[in-house]
Amino acid sequence: MASPLEDLDELILRCRDEKARQYIAEAVASYKVGAFRSAIVATWIAVCFDVIEKFRELALAGDKEAEQQVQDIDTTRRTADLTRALKFERELLDLAKDKFELISPLEYIDLDRLQADRNRCAHPSLTSEDQAYVPSAELARLHIHSAVTHLLQHPPVQGKYALDRLIQEIESDYFPSTAKAARVAFGSGPLRRPRESLIRNLILVLCKTLLKDKPEWKRRSRIAAALQAIQELHPAQCSKALAEKLSALFRAVSDPDLLSTINFIKGVPDSWQHLDADVRQRLQNYVSNLPAAELDEVDFLLKYAPLQVQARQRVRVATKKELRDTLFFDLPAEVADKYITLYLESRSFDDANEWAKHMAIHTDDFTADHVRKLLANMSKNEQIMGSFQIGPLIGNLRSRKKLPEDEFESLLHEHGLAEHSLATKRQA
Repeated sequence: MASPLEDLDELILRCRDEKARQYIAEAVASYKVGAFRSAIVATWIAVCFDVIEKFRELALAGDKEAEQQVQDIDTTRRTADLTRALKFERELLDLAKDKFELISPLEYIDLDRLQADRNRCAHPSLTSEDQAYVPSAELARLHIHSAVTHLLQHPPVQGKYALDRLIQEIESDYFPSTAKAARVAFGSGPLRRPRESLIRNLILVLCKTLLKDKPEWKRRSRIAAALQAIQELHPAQCSKALAEKLSALFRAVSDPDLLSTINFIKGVPDSWQHLDADVRQRLQNYVSNLPAAELDEVDFLLKYAPLQVQARQRVRVATKKELRDTLFFDLPAEVADKYITLYLESRSFDDANEWAKHMAIHTDDFTADHVRKLLANMSKNEQIMGSFQIGPLIGNLRSRKKLPEDEFESLLHEHGLAEHSLATKRQA
């Protein structure tokens, strides 16, 4: 069975900063020869170098607080002010935790223990006068592991600054609108090796934006692409965050704004699995009674398995007015079925004429079976047979070539529509 202990040489490779990596390599080498005091001291030095380098990176990115810290460090170094240097080292972890959020409170506890043990290893005055402090191998290994996993392997933005930077990046007009491109955009930033808290907070912000802000479609596509990219880069952490927060966010959406939940599901299709039963039921009821102004959403809903049944129910009860007022770029098969049903149930000449004109707009989306159904049933309705638009509609269906010409003409003769056949027209 593989050892649960992480390989120390692997930890060296995970360090971002070159100086920190050199000291961690020294700490590992000391550990391997049994020099555990030296290993702990070198590990603490690696932490110091890493935090200072992170301050410099943040300063270059425009963080004013980091700029001030870098100036203080440079002044201390230039003036060789030992007292000021010791004060900075004592406050180093507090700065990393409180002002820059480079480490969490729990990680702070582990690194604070490293600092305390380093002092005991490096300062004889802190130990018994007749016995040197001798740390165990397990303690030295723990400190090396904590330093790398808590701090040295991470980029310098993991707290609020990282969150603000990512949100600013996603909100840019030039952020990609596809998940594949968004993964590339996230490849070298804070999401390369993020803390779980950063993923959770970012997902929460993006979900709230999609559900509450009702962003226009370009902005919505960028946010959806970001969420999908995060899911692909960090599936476990993302699933955990969505399972914890998404249902509560959906519950907070008011009835008049429920369209935002459909837009959310459209942008993040895998989100359904993270919703609680009561939230799913509410969305199903909403789709079954979808407002007429939002009927164009059935194009997506008819293809979305969890809400497909409810979408079909809504289409079956749709009225002519609702369908006439809804713009479909590609007519779904279920909507085409409803169009044909409404036409075949025409109750007057005017009704048949009007609906035939509307159907003619969409006949290119009809299937061969739709055409067969129409030709087989037109003659059963006297209002259709006496309408002026029956001829133009049949001509429109013929021009779409959904059926072979001989089958089309045969159906006309078979179902009492011979007067509209090509042979009859030629004779006339």
